[in-house]
Amino acid sequence: MQACLRIETAEDRTTFSRLSNPFMFLFKGKFWLTVLKVLFLAFVGAMLLVQIPELRYDLGDHVPVDVYTPEELTFERFPKATFVTVHGSPNFEKGFVYRRYGLNYTYFNIKPFGMRIVARTHDEVTDEWKQLDRFLGKLRPFNAQPFHYRIRDIYREKFRAEVPEDAFFLALDDVPRLSGWQIGAAGFSCVLWLVMFYFFFFFRRRPSA
Repeated sequence: MQACLRIETAEDRTTFSRLSNPFMFLFKGKFWLTVLKVLFLAFVGAMLLVQIPELRYDLGDHVPVDVYTPEELTFERFPKATFVTVHGSPNFEKGFVYRRYGLNYTYFNIKPFGMRIVARTHDEVTDEWKQLDRFLGKLRPFNAQPFHYRIRDIYREKFRAEVPEDAFFLALDDVPRLSGWQIGAAGFSCVLWLVMFYFFFFFRRRPSA
């Protein structure tokens, strides 16, 4: 019988190490540095995406759409934020004040829409509000409104009332108006994302002479 001798090389040991522990890359600093870069890009990208719906609204039609009856409230007609005038009278039977970020917001409904419209104002509500017959602002599907789940919980806890799935949210006095702050924030986020992407994946330092 002829014996076969094989000399183990450093390359063999490296290959064996990789096969025996396929998760070795998790212990390398380069891997986690790449993960950190991707997370930074995702965070800045999310900041930009959040601003897009607001920019679309502020750049949209400046003539409000009239809404008179609950039958007009459909997702096909109002799939996104729309500048509207809702005709009706205020209903404060299920009204409440919600405090957030140091500001007081009053939530109420509008007749004849009932719980199909949850309206919000940051102004102080007085007896003069009972004479109002139209409400100007930004209308959007209720579930598209930030913190909508918290408002649902308040209605359940305070009034044992449910906000229907086909409800809408009306932010009063939120008219389409583009501001310099919005343009600056969107531009800054876009430039920051591009600069970070370039430096993370394309920029290479020149070797010193």
